[in-house]
Amino acid sequence: MSDQIEAAGALVTAGLAANALDQPAGGTASHGACANCGAALAGPFCGQCGQRAHLHRTLGAVFHEFLHGITHFDGKAWQTLPMLLFRPGRLTRSYIEGHRARYIAPVPLFLLVVFLMFFVLSFASIPDDAVKVGGNTTSAERAAEAKKALADIDRELAAARATGDQSKIKELETARAGVAIVTKRAGDPNASADDLLSDIGRGVVAASQKDDLTIVEGFPELDRKAKEALKNPSLVLYKLQTKAYKLSFLLVPLSLPWLWLAFFWKPKVNGVRIGMYDHAIFALYSISFMSLLFITGSLGLTAGVTSGLFWLPLLLAPAVHMFAQLRGAYALGWFGAAWRTIYLSFAAVISLSLYLMILIIVGVLD
Repeated sequence: MSDQIEAAGALVTAGLAANALDQPAGGTASHGACANCGAALAGPFCGQCGQRAHLHRTLGAVFHEFLHGITHFDGKAWQTLPMLLFRPGRLTRSYIEGHRARYIAPVPLFLLVVFLMFFVLSFASIPDDAVKVGGNTTSAERAAEAKKALADIDRELAAARATGDQSKIKELETARAGVAIVTKRAGDPNASADDLLSDIGRGVVAASQKDDLTIVEGFPELDRKAKEALKNPSLVLYKLQTKAYKLSFLLVPLSLPWLWLAFFWKPKVNGVRIGMYDHAIFALYSISFMSLLFITGSLGLTAGVTSGLFWLPLLLAPAVHMFAQLRGAYALGWFGAAWRTIYLSFAAVISLSLYLMILIIVGVLD
């Protein structure tokens, strides 16, 4: 089943990308016959099949086509991006009302930004000195806390063994193994988050190989597949990375029901009926902006930026942007845009959680 879902995701993404990139660029008027279908030419494009009349056959033309196809360097990128950043509501409403020649369409923009986001994530990282296990606590304090947690688990484990509760015993033994891993690192003043995650990863692999883990309670087949997958975490991570982009289009349909619920009693904007198309355009532009924020944050983490002047605006930007986009796109007042911003912020967390759940099911349990 997961193969079919992945194939559908790849097919949809490839189809959207092909549609987004196969757009005609301008040219000069030409005469003669179309090289593709043989129809008579009376302008820069064939009136029969739409192919460009003047065809370049130089190496430079290859790079020109690449840049033009992705960003529409005829001015659309420089019209669209400032509007997306600073006037998202006007951009959304303008596109919906038919002013489309001047902007990059939502689907190509979404595909481009999501691709760029996953590309950046492939090399983004957190510097070793950016995160220390335990924050500002000393190594002695962390070691004492870890030993106390271990003693508490041992007491619970003894009680479970006394009552013969096998399910509880197995659960506590797994928890004890995890705490024991943390305890080893707790006394190391130079331990980083990467060190701790590596230790936990090795512990999970060892527990999975011993069949000491229960990952999907109540579903033996899913539990078996999950444990089998976790025996090779590197392969799991690779699967998640390759499937995340293919399934990114799911963010749009996951968002649409929430938008419909926020406006089902408001049928019109400026006398024009609101439909699911309007919500889809809103979602595509909004997700594109949030992806740009994620890219910026990832680059900031990689560069080790810690200034509040960088992070505070970045953290406030999603709510401010959504508020501005709602006001402009749906002609709302301050109150109407404010409560919908709060509502859609919670909805976005739920939608993202569902997306990650689907990604894990398709990627890890494949």
